[in-house]
Amino acid sequence: MRVDDLARCIALLAASAPDLRTYRDGVLDALAARGLFDAAMMHAGSPRVPLETAAVRGLDPARLAASTVRWDAWAVELGRLRDVALARGGVASDREALPTRGAARVAFDAAMRAALGRRPRATALVHLVVRGRIVALLVLVRWRDRPYDEAELSLLRALAPMLAAGDALHARLDGAPRAAVMARLVCSDGRLTPRQRQIVEHVALGHTNAAIASALELSPNTVRNLLASVMKRLGAANRADVVRLAVLRPD
Repeated sequence: MRVDDLARCIALLAASAPDLRTYRDGVLDALAARGLFDAAMMHAGSPRVPLETAAVRGLDPARLAASTVRWDAWAVELGRLRDVALARGGVASDREALPTRGAARVAFDAAMRAALGRRPRATALVHLVVRGRIVALLVLVRWRDRPYDEAELSLLRALAPMLAAGDALHARLDGAPRAAVMARLVCSDGRLTPRQRQIVEHVALGHTNAAIASALELSPNTVRNLLASVMKRLGAANRADVVRLAVLRPD
């Protein structure tokens, strides 16, 4: 499970998803493929979640939305993890933040059971923060008795800034054409020269060599040579490989 592989996937999702819900769904799919949860929810940083933009896996949305009392209790108990999480890169597990026994644990387990339909055996909470403001929450739970270990929590901490940027981007541009979102894709791959990174950014937008040459005021032959050097540096066989292998992020 490599941070750069997931980061590349998240960057492409942020660049290509047409709206906020699709972005959040894609994030959960990417995390699920790596076994990071049995059930999960990614939503706005408020307990009263508009389910049309919340992404849910392995949970019953009707149960989640059924009771404001249930939501309030869940929000209070998740709040117990907040201070610990924010002090640790925005990410914490219930085992880090709560005692294994006592009133706090009983209340937390009861709120989880009421909102989710069963008590998770392990929970990880990821706060997505932009400019000091929580823009979204990612709640990951496991029904199996396997706590989140430090490697998994470190992975989530490394991804949190990119997840936050992507969520904030789509919240701001929700409903905008895909091209408007993709125009904010930036290549930050340290293996490439500044000019090569410009080539990658245009390739990621689907531009032809002629269009790239016009935009960068280069000859088509120079663009072909630059693209060939990028492909060699990245080990890419074609233009799709260039986008897949380069380090890209939303601006």
